Amino acid sequence: MKEQKSMDNNSLDAFLGGKIFLYQPINGYRANTDSILLASAVEARAGQSILELGCGVGTVVFSLLARVPELKVVGVELQKRYAELAKINAEYNNFKVTILECDLISIPSGFKNKKYDFVIFNPPFYDAGGSMKLARDDKDIAKREQKVSLDDWLDVALKRCSMNGHIVLIHQVERLGQILKRLDGNVGDIKILPISSFKGKNANRVIVKGKKGSLAPMQLLPPLFMHEICDGHKSRASYTHEVESILRDGQPINWQEQN
Repeated sequence: MKEQKSMDNNSLDAFLGGKIFLYQPINGYRANTDSILLASAVEARAGQSILELGCGVGTVVFSLLARVPELKVVGVELQKRYAELAKINAEYNNFKVTILECDLISIPSGFKNKKYDFVIFNPPFYDAGGSMKLARDDKDIAKREQKVSLDDWLDVALKRCSMNGHIVLIHQVERLGQILKRLDGNVGDIKILPISSFKGKNANRVIVKGKKGSLAPMQLLPPLFMHEICDGHKSRASYTHEVESILRDGQPINWQEQN
């Protein structure tokens, strides 16, 4: 049993059924299922390089490293509080990563010109001028675009992704058109995986995965359903078997079976 550090205002939480433990703010932005789903969507192999834009406390990259330990990982995080926690979490879980505390459009020169096999991100869902009311704090920064727009996130991803490398992100369904427009002409073999809470419900999230330089056609895949109803009552709903294997066991999404 690892010794817990004294971390005021933070909790130490288990992910992937206890495969990793992460410190995260008690009252700030906290990891959710989107982070684990994004990690599960990355088909990385040992030795490949990963750049995560907006890595927070490291939930996505550490979930990925729990499945594929020998990856070369760089995480970029704007907020000092989260960048520091990401470094602590890397040490706590014995993962070797590089965490850069900076704006994603101001990456240090030593990393700015590097190319990566995968560029992954879970950007803020709400645009700067949206009507969604959020508290003006670090949680707001994580959920609402500030000076950096979704187009900026996509542009940085395109620049930092190597030819034949992959861009993988999770976002709201209503931003899908904007995402596809920005990727058009640069990324092919795009696979869109809708995420729905229950069968019969409209999807509210999408995972988008594409290959830079590919000319392969786009595919809209069948939805990934998060929950199934038990005994005819939504109050007794549980995760589907596939989602349970992702969230608890750290299993990857099988893109071939999704086709």
